[in-house]
Amino acid sequence: MRILILHEDKRGYGKGGGAESMLRDMTTALERAGHKVQWWQNDEPLEQAVEQFRPDVCHIMTIHNFIGLAPAVWLQQQRIPHVWSLMDYWMFCGNRMLLMGDNSDESCPAVAGVCDPVQCRSHRAPVRYMEVVTQSPIIALNEYTAAIYERNGIRVYDVGPLGVDHEYFCPDPSKREPKRVMTHSAWPEYPTKGMHILKAALEQTGIKGHLVTHAPREKVRDELQRAEVHVFPSCYQETFGLCLAEARACGCACIASDVAGARAQIHHGYDGLLVPPRNVDALAAALTMLMNDDAMREELGRAARQSIEERGTLAHMARTYTRIYRRVIDEFKGVRKDAVIRSACAEVRVSR
Repeated sequence: MRILILHEDKRGYGKGGGAESMLRDMTTALERAGHKVQWWQNDEPLEQAVEQFRPDVCHIMTIHNFIGLAPAVWLQQQRIPHVWSLMDYWMFCGNRMLLMGDNSDESCPAVAGVCDPVQCRSHRAPVRYMEVVTQSPIIALNEYTAAIYERNGIRVYDVGPLGVDHEYFCPDPSKREPKRVMTHSAWPEYPTKGMHILKAALEQTGIKGHLVTHAPREKVRDELQRAEVHVFPSCYQETFGLCLAEARACGCACIASDVAGARAQIHHGYDGLLVPPRNVDALAAALTMLMNDDAMREELGRAARQSIEERGTLAHMARTYTRIYRRVIDEFKGVRKDAVIRSACAEVRVSR
């Protein structure tokens, strides 16, 4: 299968955050599965790239920030088989993250219901965004985000969980330091990532934590292999959580905010712990419990690694998206066939 991926971020590994890493991991997964993958990053007209590469399907990732929505509209108009993976909530939420204001970390009503512009202290996204997005087959990264999309007017075509390179991100017992607590993020300065919550919890407990940011992939992997506990303190409804997946693959005992992307990865009490987002006391209690229970840390880390091996590898991701691509290709072929039949029938009626 020939797959053209549309993605705007040209930064190197570790400099573009989860969206950029998702692009690279998706490419690796699909190529390992025998597919031919090419990127389009607005360095040539999309029409030219499609004509030259002749993809069976196009996969839209992040384009709205810098490139805009025109490429998606063109694919829609040309009836070219494509899917669109959405990250966060920019389609209807002005601050993209379902928060009550641009500088707030308080969840808005859309998390459990629908967007309420009257209560919102931020702003509604332009109507045009929804008009365009709803014309494409939409992929949500987890079932909880899919439910939010559906309630707020976006029909979800399928759910496509992401994977992680579990052969690269793997446990190394020789490096593990007992009770070492770590977190990592490409954007720790943003309040939405919850580092201020983690800092307060660490100060409350007296536990020392280590932050890794703006680091190359090798540094992140090495630090995860040293850590025994990983904290994912996000304050908004993450659609995936690559940092959490990498930590789980390395066998860390993980504590995560109970938000969409983390809830989709962790079964509370079995392969990790979930705590209410923005709750310093709950996070401090979870940290204290893990620090005082060697057996629990070991068991949660072992189960986290096992869960990744069972359903969170690049191979799992490749199988999921291969199925989605084949489905959408077949459906677009059906649409084209129906269009040809309707056109032929119209010609017959005119000739009569």
